[in-house]
Amino acid sequence: MRYLLFLNLFGIVFGTISSVVDFIDLDSPSQSKSKRDVLVSIKNLNSYNLDETCLYELRKQMNLEKHANLVYRQMSFYFSSINVTRPGFSKFFAEQAKEEHEHFEKFINYIRIRGEDIDTFNITMPSKNKWINAADAIEDAIELEHTVTNEIMRLHRIADRSCKDVHLMNFLESEFIDEQIVSIHKLLKLAILLRTSGSEAYGEYQIDRDLFQGNLNLNDL
Repeated sequence: MRYLLFLNLFGIVFGTISSVVDFIDLDSPSQSKSKRDVLVSIKNLNSYNLDETCLYELRKQMNLEKHANLVYRQMSFYFSSINVTRPGFSKFFAEQAKEEHEHFEKFINYIRIRGEDIDTFNITMPSKNKWINAADAIEDAIELEHTVTNEIMRLHRIADRSCKDVHLMNFLESEFIDEQIVSIHKLLKLAILLRTSGSEAYGEYQIDRDLFQGNLNLNDL
């Protein structure tokens, strides 16, 4: 009985991806290697595999993006609770959580198309589940985005100086760096609004209402 194994190797050369299809008779006595050994030996033919250093850093960034997703989800849950009742901020943080999960998925997909495994997830859980007010949560969000952005920038430097991986650098530039800067700017504008909106509780209420109704577009400010 013959098995047809489609072994897709993703070798990225100036933006192109090459695929290899191999036919292996796994029941033949001449085939002494296990399926895993065969896959590893074929995979090693791909000279465009990720450098081990960059692979390690990509996995770290993947886990950090999921951590950010969970922090924002925690914020969203908190502001939707009956004792807080800030549906606008809950909605805002839910949107941030969705964005971070999309980033998490992008890193997973990138690692895969470069022919590598995801390995074990190592995600840090949120350390906080309550905030003094919306301004307190926004300040934490700004700090979180600075951390994520700095790590992406560090990964970009490693891709450039250590791995010499132009494709990884382009991936980070096109998918993340600009978006991170815009996200930080948006959060800073929201923090300023909260600080300058008069009475703390009433100002927060007005901003929350505008966020919930979709009347506050931070990109237009």
